[in-house]
Amino acid sequence: MYKAIKDNKIIAISDTDTEFPFMIKDSIIEDTEHTVDDYGLYYYEENKAEYLLKSEIPAPTEEEQSKKREQAYKDEVDGITAHIQRLRDKEQTPEIVAEIEQLIAERDAKVEEIKQRYPYPTDPII
Repeated sequence: MYKAIKDNKIIAISDTDTEFPFMIKDSIIEDTEHTVDDYGLYYYEENKAEYLLKSEIPAPTEEEQSKKREQAYKDEVDGITAHIQRLRDKEQTPEIVAEIEQLIAERDAKVEEIKQRYPYPTDPII
């Protein structure tokens, strides 16, 4: 595996190529200990990233997870909530009530799935 290095950061990795065309790099280093799958892309600032060993990628902070959850709620939950509200504005027939109940269960499941996807860090056990 080969790594392209720029400013002491890994900016590209490849299993097959020793060249990284069109990339501005300081050096190319061969890594015989790892594979491409051992690395993950780590964003250390908005729009700035480098490759790190997956075992070395820092755990996300509570603030980072909160932002990810907020965006996921907007993208995945708010539409369901709006649909529920539109149905509540209609005559509450048994079919409409059943659909609202089904959507509420779907929304609750989606909220739990988002919480699992973006867990908050826990305090270390002392």
